[in-house]
Amino acid sequence: MTIFVRDLTQEEGNRLKRIARKGADPVQVRRALLILASAQKMKVPEISRLYHISGEHIRHTIHRFNQEGVPSLKPKYCGGRPPTFTPEERSEIIELAQIPPKVAGYPFTNWSLFKLKQAVEERKIVSSISIETLRVILGEAKITYQNTKTWKDSNDPDFASKKTNRRPLPEPTNGRACNLYG
Repeated sequence: MTIFVRDLTQEEGNRLKRIARKGADPVQVRRALLILASAQKMKVPEISRLYHISGEHIRHTIHRFNQEGVPSLKPKYCGGRPPTFTPEERSEIIELAQIPPKVAGYPFTNWSLFKLKQAVEERKIVSSISIETLRVILGEAKITYQNTKTWKDSNDPDFASKKTNRRPLPEPTNGRACNLYG
């Protein structure tokens, strides 16, 4: 049994031509071309050879157009995989990321993604989470981390005073360079 698209109205034909010629969405353009070819009484195997599309897909497109009209050309994208973590878990992760690690009871000054991952799993907010998922969750909350410096703190009790009370470097005399080491 041969299947063709139903008779097109003048308006539908004009819209299909406009979509086929100037359409921005390649899915809509391809579907409009299939419908126009069927409207010219081309059989499904001929359309299939012309556009290198399976006959099953062409039949499905024609049936859908016959039922819904021009709106059937728009693709129906699905939402993809549902989120793995609940909004409550996500908010707890974001909340933990905004607390300084020292306040949360950890011996370092800045979170890294790996350390935050370990803390989230330790506190049983989630059973396991990948670093990339953690990065995405924090990115959605507009939280970013800078690379940590090579040193963070010192265990020297006089560190703060040594850091602020540095001895100034000697000034060069008579335009010559000063030897600092002896």
